[in-house]
Amino acid sequence: MLREYTAGLQHLGAALPFILRMFTELCSRAMSIDTASRTPELGALYAQLVDACVGVAARTPDGETVDRVLTCVADMVVPQLAHMVPDFERQVGVATHLMQQIISPALRAHMTGGYSGPAQATTQTQHFAAVLQSLAALAQQTSLAKVWRRDVWDFYGDAKFFSEQTMAPTLAMHWKQLVRQLLATDKDRVADLLSRIAASAPGLFANRVYEAQTRALALRRLSFAVWAGTTNQYLSHLPHVQERLVDILKNAPLPVVQCEVFLCLRVLLCRISNHHMSNFWPMLLTELIRLCLLQLAREGPEDREQAQLFLAACKFLDLLFVLGTEDFLIHQW
Repeated sequence: MLREYTAGLQHLGAALPFILRMFTELCSRAMSIDTASRTPELGALYAQLVDACVGVAARTPDGETVDRVLTCVADMVVPQLAHMVPDFERQVGVATHLMQQIISPALRAHMTGGYSGPAQATTQTQHFAAVLQSLAALAQQTSLAKVWRRDVWDFYGDAKFFSEQTMAPTLAMHWKQLVRQLLATDKDRVADLLSRIAASAPGLFANRVYEAQTRALALRRLSFAVWAGTTNQYLSHLPHVQERLVDILKNAPLPVVQCEVFLCLRVLLCRISNHHMSNFWPMLLTELIRLCLLQLAREGPEDREQAQLFLAACKFLDLLFVLGTEDFLIHQW
């Protein structure tokens, strides 16, 4: 029966999610009841069924069907994949097929600004949420990390990662989980993030505004990574982070970069224990006093960028007071 359904899936349309869910449940029960039923043939047939469902879903114009298939993949197929398909190479094959047919095209289309879902019956955000849900399920399977890491890293490094569409409330928590898994499975990526913050050597035709925007985005990626992690997860990188932030402030950056410095500091306050932050206070006190004096001495029309910078500094101060950071409060702010 499994072979018959697999052969005729292209004609079943809206029934795809039900069929995938039904056979996943049936195969799971069969393998749990009788270990002898966990034959390579059954695992291969189930893998073929999943591949066929994903392939048909990728070509259907019915967005609701695609999203329901992806939900089933995230909730049932991927969590049980190692149990249902004992052959590791077939597991990799199923995950790779899912990436190639649906997930990778959706990520690429999102980066280029194109519509990343089917033409009808669903919104872009709903479809992208279903894509990320299935991607997040893959990310939970550490043995399959090589299948999805490259795509997630490329999207994380894209300028559109922090767009309103990508960071919509229904999507942001998926990205938090994905970035956490990405950096947990590839330790060298954190060093790469830090290296992108370092100032490049000034060239003959250097564009200071463009370089500032690039550094600001690099800082925001670092902030997002620390926020996505657990408490003190990046403690070993704290001296390098401090070195980068001090270097930025010493070189009188444009306000757009300074704003990201204060955002990064707010994230550090929430993710790093207070007693590890004591080395930051001399630098921060100097910078905060400078900004306050500058704002008080300002005359004439308000400069928008400077106003945003002063607001970023005030937000940082506000968080310090809310947290009641003793090492900072002793300076009688």
